[in-house]
Amino acid sequence: MGLTSSLYTALSGLNVNQLKLDVTGNNIANVNTTAFKSSTVSFQSQFSQTFSFGSRPTDTTGGSNPTQIGLGAVSGPIQRNMEPGMFETTGRTTDLAIEGNGWFIVERSDGSQAYTRDGAFVLNGENYLT
Repeated sequence: MGLTSSLYTALSGLNVNQLKLDVTGNNIANVNTTAFKSSTVSFQSQFSQTFSFGSRPTDTTGGSNPTQIGLGAVSGPIQRNMEPGMFETTGRTTDLAIEGNGWFIVERSDGSQAYTRDGAFVLNGENYLT
């Protein structure tokens, strides 16, 4: 393995760990945000170099695995934790919670729709939940 590939492997590892720290920092920063869903990052091998191929089983041995060395890592999908959180009593009759799967559909000021799990609603001057 040459110096360039060694440095690239180390740099790719630093990059994916930086993303992991970014996601973890976002989780910590939003820990008390209503209806926030935490995220996790998974890592994947980018390339691998094969030094020897595996062999098939014989009558007397079980065969052998190939010898490979990874040449870097990339981040896999960032997955959001959609498990339901704890319900909290707020004392306000307009606050709502969703048990199980589902989202509140709300209308933005420009008329477009948005989805939220935050059920902190209030009544406006026309008695609409907002």
